[in-house]
Amino acid sequence: MKKSLSLALVLALLAAFSLSGSPVVRGATDPGWLASGWVTSGTIYDLTGGSNLAAGSPLIAGHSYNVTITINVPNTVTGPTGKFQVSLNDKFFATTIEPVFWTVHNPSYAGYNQSAFTGGDRTVTLNYDQGIVRLSGYFQIPANFTTPVAKYTAPSGNGTITLHVPQDNVILAAVVPLQATGTGSFAATIEDQTVQTYLADYNQTANLIPTGKIPSAYSTLVNSILSEAQALDKIGLADNGTALLGVIVPSAFPAPPNTALQADLLYGLIGAVVVIILLAIVMVRSRGKSGYSSVIINDVQKDLAVLEVTAAKYDRAMADKLKSLRDKLSESR
Repeated sequence: MKKSLSLALVLALLAAFSLSGSPVVRGATDPGWLASGWVTSGTIYDLTGGSNLAAGSPLIAGHSYNVTITINVPNTVTGPTGKFQVSLNDKFFATTIEPVFWTVHNPSYAGYNQSAFTGGDRTVTLNYDQGIVRLSGYFQIPANFTTPVAKYTAPSGNGTITLHVPQDNVILAAVVPLQATGTGSFAATIEDQTVQTYLADYNQTANLIPTGKIPSAYSTLVNSILSEAQALDKIGLADNGTALLGVIVPSAFPAPPNTALQADLLYGLIGAVVVIILLAIVMVRSRGKSGYSSVIINDVQKDLAVLEVTAAKYDRAMADKLKSLRDKLSESR
């Protein structure tokens, strides 16, 4: 069961993680798909989602796939060693959608021997004959392929937490001639749905200021939150990164005051202070005109209240100053 941690605890643990083996950090770039050696190209179909993946797209842990690779055998080798093998990653499962691991698309390839080809095996063998052969491999990625468990130490004690760590350059299929080293492979990045959700939310949030949904005056604040979310994601806490991004709600960022409005607020504040000073002089010099003074005080208080509401949207310190002046007027009555 996934362990639930509050954001505050997660932030406290960032410097306290102690992982077995190498530290888990997301790469700065996604290498996408990589065909090498005899494997000249490849395509991937998501059997679970029912769609072709765009070139370079990550695979999702828990999904089933059909990877079709093109193998270009450069020459012919005869005799006992004149064979090569094509294997799927031994950490993958068989799918419940297809009954085999492998199928051949061009059985006319000279190295294909139908009677010796067992598509239900994870590794298939073909004769080492010059030419091009295309095969499809069917497999399911384990749901926990991208979720290692990390140990942490905190003031409250030790514990474990499930991370979400994309795996880059995972070899899906490899080509190995008999009695030789590998001569080709096809690799891709594997993520999970938690990481996918985080990346979608991050891209959407990062686009709020450029599209004008949040005023650019808040860039420093928004960029700071984006940076913290990235830091969480890079150590495998994509779910907590998503939670942090959730605090950025466009409606919570009012339009900042323009230069004219800032000037109006400033002039209004100066004007209110001047009126209060003059009023104090009048009240000191003429105690008998209290009725007239009360009318002036009421009018000034109303103006201050309006300014206070407006200022509170943009400058809390100014709003507090206006309230303080309004309170002093009440005391003077």
